[in-house]
Amino acid sequence: MHHGIHHFHGTPVWGSAGDVHRIAVSGAGAFVSYVRPDQIAASIQHAQVVGIDNGAFSAWVRGLKINWSDFYKWLLNYYHHPKVAFFVIPDVVDGGERDNDALINEVPKMFYGKATPVWHLHESIDRLIELCREWPRVCFGSSGEYAAIRTAHWHRRMQDAFEAIYCRHNFKTAVHGLRMLDGRVLGNYPLATADSTNLACNVPKFNSKYPELTRAIQEAEYSRNLTEKELKAVILKNRCAILKGAIEAVRPPSVSDWLSNGLQPSQLELEIA
Repeated sequence: MHHGIHHFHGTPVWGSAGDVHRIAVSGAGAFVSYVRPDQIAASIQHAQVVGIDNGAFSAWVRGLKINWSDFYKWLLNYYHHPKVAFFVIPDVVDGGERDNDALINEVPKMFYGKATPVWHLHESIDRLIELCREWPRVCFGSSGEYAAIRTAHWHRRMQDAFEAIYCRHNFKTAVHGLRMLDGRVLGNYPLATADSTNLACNVPKFNSKYPELTRAIQEAEYSRNLTEKELKAVILKNRCAILKGAIEAVRPPSVSDWLSNGLQPSQLELEIA
């Protein structure tokens, strides 16, 4: 994809006056949402590559409506930066295909080069094929009856989608998995790239998520004689580095490897259980 980067970490990632964010995105991708653009300048500075999310999913969860002409005005500030690889075209998460096609038709021509449409898993495979015919990159978004990721039902749909574009049609379209950085997804499908807010969500949860990591850091030699504030910063930075390493250790199969493996979704969860 871009510099061989597969992993995009959702921002903002807070802690230690920006140090934790810098660790999260260094040598990787940053994924910045229009509704939480706090760290876009820092992401452009420190990440290898940046993807911009339209914020529709977050807005949908909160019952908010986004004015898309404001989105494009904002996007103009960052669009031409060479590190900005793509942005997600405005979409209606629970809308019909017609609603989403209308939003694709409204993309100003000047933004076409980096524009990426979303195929929502509840939409038809025919629509996916049309999008792949027209666009070099397409996002997959879990939605409708496929909103819950990694169910048997969801795996079947992902399998069908990839078979349609890479077996039945020989498309070269790159697929970005929205919220699909989980290794049990990324390691099993030929995604070019994927994002998640795993680091942003889990790094600060010292005691509820991976408390053994926190304990190991607290008991380490380098943590002795630190003030409470210094210790907190060390815990955040080290948790971020360790979790980032684990996430980025999983790489997606190439299309040809995926095709030759022919794994069925039911096997996937068994293999990784």
